[in-house]
Amino acid sequence: MPESALADEVGSLAFLLAVQHEITRPELRFYHRLPQVMFMSSASPVVLCTYHYDATDRLADCSPAGQGSARFFYQQNRLATQIQGQIQHTLLRTDEYLLAHLSVENNQNDCLLLATDQQQSVIAAQGLAFAYTPYGHRYPSGPASLPGFTGQRLDPITGHYLLGNGYRAFNPVLMRFNSPDSLSPFGEGGLNAYAYCEEDPVNRVDPGGHLPTFLVSILKKASSVKKRLG
Repeated sequence: MPESALADEVGSLAFLLAVQHEITRPELRFYHRLPQVMFMSSASPVVLCTYHYDATDRLADCSPAGQGSARFFYQQNRLATQIQGQIQHTLLRTDEYLLAHLSVENNQNDCLLLATDQQQSVIAAQGLAFAYTPYGHRYPSGPASLPGFTGQRLDPITGHYLLGNGYRAFNPVLMRFNSPDSLSPFGEGGLNAYAYCEEDPVNRVDPGGHLPTFLVSILKKASSVKKRLG
């Protein structure tokens, strides 16, 4: 199903549209803010989802076609709670680690303890187990409400990680961002404006979609080894 998307001037996802339903391979195209949407076909487009952002450029809510709007709430610039209709999903965490996922529906609570790797990717959750490619494609896909690669929310409509709380869409299948880094090519974003983690996704993380950093756990281990040797 070819798809077309519209993004604003900083690469935030604005609209996702399906154009032809008889073809099954998805293709996404992202544009900076334009007065019109560029369609891949002359057929009438179908809006699959609409995304809205708050004044700080964070994803505030999304409205999938035929479903209720999902609202997002943040704590210390990280996603904390998602509410869609009568269902509320909350992530319980420390400053460094994801601990559990709490779902509340009709006053019924369901809490899943989360197991994560050194990148904070969720690899297990009470009866569920996940594996990831180096660039974050998850198998099996699992519940959309569970965090995925590096602890980020996987957008169920696009299959992308909207890093930086919606700032840039990262495609784990294509292993690249869909929009260029505003700090590239001559700034800290590097020469390749679409590269993820400077093409080193094993040792680096990029939760903000801007500047990759080395894993904290690796630095701590290196510091511990240095102290023992010293």
